[in-house]
Amino acid sequence: VGADLCTIEEAKDFLREVPEHQPFMATSCCPSWSVMAKKLFPELAPYISMAMTPMVLTARLLKKQHKNIKVAFIGPCAAKKLEASRRSVRSDVDFVLTFEELMGMFEAREVDFGELEAEGGMDKATAAGRGFAVSGGVAQAVAEAIHRMDPDREVKVASAQGLAECKKLLMMAKVGKYNGYLLEGMGCPGGCVAGAGTLADPVKSAAALAKYKATAALKDAVDSPYEITLDFLKD
Repeated sequence: VGADLCTIEEAKDFLREVPEHQPFMATSCCPSWSVMAKKLFPELAPYISMAMTPMVLTARLLKKQHKNIKVAFIGPCAAKKLEASRRSVRSDVDFVLTFEELMGMFEAREVDFGELEAEGGMDKATAAGRGFAVSGGVAQAVAEAIHRMDPDREVKVASAQGLAECKKLLMMAKVGKYNGYLLEGMGCPGGCVAGAGTLADPVKSAAALAKYKATAALKDAVDSPYEITLDFLKD
């Protein structure tokens, strides 16, 4: 759901800013990508979307819905620890754990998964939002949302995975090769599914994610019923 909301925000950013106020727009979701971009290419920093990341949007939504709760972000990304420590985020996200760390806790407590019953309710995201975790997924979701908002708008997309390739992408953007483009950078080759804290083979994870996307009741992020919460979450 947070990914869907981020998609909608970035699509609106692109339609508002490119090319009238800036030559291109880069996505904001991967903290490794955005921190590298701002450090190595400070002149391009204003062109990175100001949309909140899926982690932050989800945390804010939960804290608006439930009083006095603590939010733990659990995923394959170690860089989310850095993001959660930012002054503007630390009140939203209380803890960040990788899958590897969480499994260590399960093993230490000798948790037997065979004795646990699966819970439902993890079916609210659109296919676009579910696809964020693989390389190219963010840009695809945002481009589809832009097309829904403005069917006549052509959106060119370029993406890079791995910080070395991300650096090359930004070097080309700096000299004007990607004017008018939506740029996606992901610090890990393969996308978030290949994060440093993962336990699964990224190729198998990507295949499982593709099946998960196919089961979504809604396709595009703009169809998410949670869109009405965006203004509420900015307060």
